[in-house]
Amino acid sequence: MRSKRQSAAGFTLVEVMIAILLAMIGLMGTLAIQQTVLSSTQNANDGQIAMRLASQTIEEFNARVTRRGPPVVDMLLPIASGNWSAIEYLDVNGRVAAQSPANRWARQWRVLNTGAGLPYNVSVTITYNLDSGMPKVTRLDVERRKEW
Repeated sequence: MRSKRQSAAGFTLVEVMIAILLAMIGLMGTLAIQQTVLSSTQNANDGQIAMRLASQTIEEFNARVTRRGPPVVDMLLPIASGNWSAIEYLDVNGRVAAQSPANRWARQWRVLNTGAGLPYNVSVTITYNLDSGMPKVTRLDVERRKEW
């Protein structure tokens, strides 16, 4: 005969359900952390792309020839109005296209002529993260010296 102190081996249904509940809570926490890490990685990647696109644009302006003459060649003067350009949407490679999830970097630039003998001020802004909440902006400003 069995005594009252001896019990059947194994787990009850309540014990199994509590163990499953605890495991699910732990997995949900891990899933939330993983989602945050993936989101942060995407934001950092978009920021790096925005910086590269802004740098590319600055390099395009640096490639414009300004030299002494005769005659003086100044390729920045025609665009040096000081006004911001129209918004252009770019893909990851810097190609201009219509706004879409793949073309989510908005670029604007301006060239300001500060006067005779003074440098041009070139500014480029890249705005991204346009589809969720507050947009993020990367801006580069440089001075382009005149050679004459």
